[in-house]
Amino acid sequence: MKYRLWVLPAVALGSGISASALADEATLSYSQLKTLLDSAESYGFTHYEKLDVDRDDNRLEVEGWRDDGWELDVSMALDDGALMRESQRQSNIPDWSLTAEELQNALAQAQNRGMQHFAELEVDSDGRIEIEGYNAQQNELDLDLHRDELSR
Repeated sequence: MKYRLWVLPAVALGSGISASALADEATLSYSQLKTLLDSAESYGFTHYEKLDVDRDDNRLEVEGWRDDGWELDVSMALDDGALMRESQRQSNIPDWSLTAEELQNALAQAQNRGMQHFAELEVDSDGRIEIEGYNAQQNELDLDLHRDELSR
């Protein structure tokens, strides 16, 4: 497992934008994320590929699959989880996708590494998982995992 700490560029800080403002603008607390993931499960998600916070449009984008194999792409309002957009197409659940339990495990590992605010999670077809967010000091964190590490 690789753990990388990225500090925000001096350009962003020098332009009058504080690290705290950047973290708050593009992230969710873990309690907010849990509430939205509960809503995602109610939409039928059982396997996940991507979670992405979009504060500009006040939404969480969730990409994944239902239990019957249909691929889902959903945008939910950040404040109440209301469905803003949904698309679906018939597909098959890929082996590399994350189950709800694996997703929770990956997010718990990020939180255990100091990530306090969540920005994005994505898993690729090789099972590599990247989680982005910020720690309590508003430093950007990137956590790289592999899907195989989640079942240990």
